[in-house]
Amino acid sequence: MAKKKLPVVNVAITCKKGKCKIHPSVIIVRPGQTIEFDKNAVGKVYVQVSGIGGLFDFKAKKYSLTIPKKTRMGLYPYAVFCYKSKTFCTGSSMPIIIVPR
Repeated sequence: MAKKKLPVVNVAITCKKGKCKIHPSVIIVRPGQTIEFDKNAVGKVYVQVSGIGGLFDFKAKKYSLTIPKKTRMGLYPYAVFCYKSKTFCTGSSMPIIIVPR
């Protein structure tokens, strides 16, 4: 039996009137799963994921980050910074990636 492919988790990045938002701010993924950042903002965006090795800038509309298979269970804070507005994106809570058992 073939292994079931894990679904892509989408994260929206939007900036309006100088305020940048991310949704969802809490992401639950398994090792090997991909997060796709979908940017609806002008200019470059910087993303940093602590403890997973995610550190990248992108201008394109989308950017994909695959969680390494060796990633351990845990909580991994992440931050998104919009260069144009010079602000960090906020969400409904502190941005965090959760890798469950």
